[in-house]
Amino acid sequence: MFQLAGQSDHIVYPVKVDFLDGNGKTSPKTFKAHFLRLAQSEIDELIEKSQAKEITDNDLVVKVFVGWDDVTDDQGQPVEFSPVMRDKLLEIYPVRPSVIAAWFESIVGAKRKN
Repeated sequence: MFQLAGQSDHIVYPVKVDFLDGNGKTSPKTFKAHFLRLAQSEIDELIEKSQAKEITDNDLVVKVFVGWDDVTDDQGQPVEFSPVMRDKLLEIYPVRPSVIAAWFESIVGAKRKN
């Protein structure tokens, strides 16, 4: 049975970030991103704007990335999501492109995970 009502306002999707170490090897790290659940028309508009270069990657990710799980500081303590902490995380390369890739995967159904 498919129920129209009762959908949450966000979805949780894994983000894999492949960091390059000093020896040229990748070191994968993962966390769970909370993405805003958008209407199909809003998704279509964002994709069109992204393809037409009418919206920056940062603008896109700020619109859809609204929370996280499994993000910790250097002492292993959980970091609470806030716009300031989100922006700090997104400044660490290659986090931003990894979050954007995960959002696109989440809306097209690629690599569906529980």
